[in-house]
Amino acid sequence: DGGYLWVSTINTAVIRWVTVPDNEVVRRISSNRTTSTPTAHNAASGCNGVKMNGVQPCPRVTSPSLTIPGGKGLKKVYTLSDKQHVICTNGDDEGFLYNILHARLVKELGKIDIKEELASHNKPEYVPNWFTADVKTGMLSIHLDESDCYAAWVCAKDESGVNDNKINYGGFVVHGLLKNWAASGKCGDEDMGELREVLCSKQFRIPPYTPFALIEGSDGCGRTLFRVKVDETGNPNDSRILDELIPNWIYNIRVKNEMPKFTKIAFYIEPYTTDPAPKSREGRLSANDFLSISKVIEYVEDKIIRPQETGNQPSHEISIYCNKTKLEPTMDLRTVKHTIWKSGTDLRLMYMTTTSPS
Repeated sequence: DGGYLWVSTINTAVIRWVTVPDNEVVRRISSNRTTSTPTAHNAASGCNGVKMNGVQPCPRVTSPSLTIPGGKGLKKVYTLSDKQHVICTNGDDEGFLYNILHARLVKELGKIDIKEELASHNKPEYVPNWFTADVKTGMLSIHLDESDCYAAWVCAKDESGVNDNKINYGGFVVHGLLKNWAASGKCGDEDMGELREVLCSKQFRIPPYTPFALIEGSDGCGRTLFRVKVDETGNPNDSRILDELIPNWIYNIRVKNEMPKFTKIAFYIEPYTTDPAPKSREGRLSANDFLSISKVIEYVEDKIIRPQETGNQPSHEISIYCNKTKLEPTMDLRTVKHTIWKSGTDLRLMYMTTTSPS
């Protein structure tokens, strides 16, 4: 176009070559047919006397007229323990911190030691995997699959710092990607209540320029059915295509607001002892896997300690233990089960009361 040929390369650079008119190519070939030995011009131009089909090839243009250097492609990706952030590195060991919920770059970390960087970001917490990430294209790609997209429920802190809002990471990303989609059928946005308030907050807004694709199969290896940007999903034509292609596991949560069920964890709560785990199921409790230990402390206070108190009792503090390890109130049951209990049997928690200093 315009006398230029634009060429991509094996790296991220793009180069521009000046094209040669057809009549010039014919003239050069005719001239080369009569040349039997290399000339000084031919040698300088890269011709070495080798012939192909009786014609000695000789490049008319030996160097690009313009090179646009590209950025360094990403080489590796590491998912952090909160399952909300990832760190990517390029070939120069430069790090980049991304927020998956926000679909944006949070910080350029500069040259890093990845082991030290992961140690500083990863916390002793367990959140189920709900996405897969890769950098096969040199850019960060996030894949959501029906099998685990809605596996991660968390409690989000409100403005007062209280864990009140129950949030499903995959569900909010699906809503964020398709927020402009005018789906056919009943769209329950008006009935979302608190769910919509949290979704529409700045905390969960996905940039309108974010691209996404519907792909057949899993792990992003199938045929691409449709590719669109977030701000284009409201266009009539794109919206109709989405109506035809959106699978039920996305339609049900985006249109019908059918949020996935919570995952439950069974556990015991008993006075602190070194005895073996109980063999009977008496006193067995069950709760959402993201229930915080602070809620367990409240349960012990209200359901176990307070009913046993008589008269004036000194103030006390309640601590929760698992495998002789004192638990932080901010930890949740699944983190305790996967990082401290580390057993497939029912989780066993113990409480200890200590008199508060007067």
